[in-house]
Formats: sequence, C-alpha cells, structure tokens
Amino acid sequence: MLDKALLFITDYLNQNLKLTFGLNEDVVVLSSLVNLDGSVTKNIENKVILSIINLEHEKTVKNMGGYIPDSRGSFSKVDPPVYINVFLLVSANYNSENYIESLKMLSAVIGIFQSPIIFTRDTHPDLDVSLGRLSFEIFNTPIQELSHIWSGIGAKYVPSMIYKVRMIAFQKERVKEEVSGVSGLDTNIKKN
Repeated sequence: MLDKALLFITDYLNQNLKLTFGLNEDVVVLSSLVNLDGSVTKNIENKVILSIINLEHEKTVKNMGGYIPDSRGSFSKVDPPVYINVFLLVSANYNSENYIESLKMLSAVIGIFQSPIIFTRDTHPDLDVSLGRLSFEIFNTPIQELSHIWSGIGAKYVPSMIYKVRMIAFQKERVKEEVSGVSGLDTNIKKN
C-alpha cells in the first residue's frame, strides 16, 4: 500500500509540475536522500525528493472487522484494516547554483497540495481502489526536531516541508471464518 500511495503522489506531482513549468522530464523522485553506506543517492540532484521519515498507527479509527460477501451468497469474516499515517519529507534537492529553483519547486509543491487536500477515487480516478482516500496536512516541525531529522538522515539540510499523509489502510482480507447467507425466508404475511 505504501508503494501505491507514494507512486500516485509522485506521478500526481510530476504531472502538475510539468504543466505548470512546461517541463519535459520528471522532477519528482521517490527516493531516500542517502544510501545505507552514507553515500549520497544517485540521480537526485536538482530534483524534488519524496521520502518517508516516519510511520504512525492511526488509533482513532476503530473497526471491529467485518464480513465480505463471496460469489456463493456466503460471507467471510476478515480482520479489521490497520490504518497508517505517513510522514512524508518533500525535499528540494538542488545544488547551490540552483537555490532559487529549489524554492520555486518547493513553493509549487506546497501550492499543489493546498488545492486538493483530500484525494479520493471520485476526484482522482487513477487513485488505486485499495487506498480509498488520502489527505495531506502540513506537519509543523520545530527547528530543533528538524535538525534531528536531517542529522538522522545523514544529509545536509535543503529546503523542505513535511506532510502528514492520512490514512493508508492495510487489509489482507484473510478469511477467519465463513458464514452462510440467510435464505429461504418467507416474507409474505398471511391475513386471516
């Protein structure tokens, strides 16, 4: 699910930035900024980088599970979905000669997310059915915490914004039990 959500967001941003600035190439990349060995990731210079910096279990949504119908008229009991919030770091990773360009691109991304804060299949038919809906809110991070985030990543600070992307549902629909459908009810009431 994370991959589907972040690929959708990456494609959506690329489409909008291409239209806005008349670009031919994608400028938004889904990537980490630094490899595990501490080296800088290749092919991310002069790009807008999307990176997950944290995942959070959404506890406010309680779902007791449910029953899904099958083709035989029976129902299967499944576990409730797990809802995850994603903290998404949007970094304008431009070299110092292109600092103004980094500010322009980051401003454009902020503007794009300002308009449709909620993505659904009704508003964006290319959103994967399994995602249901995604909503974006700016996550305000104090400077000291931001410093910890960047040092934890192991990268030098570049202009960036953190978004909290709400609720990606994980549901495997593993059948716990099968329940037969109700049949043969006579709904005709006889009058005397």
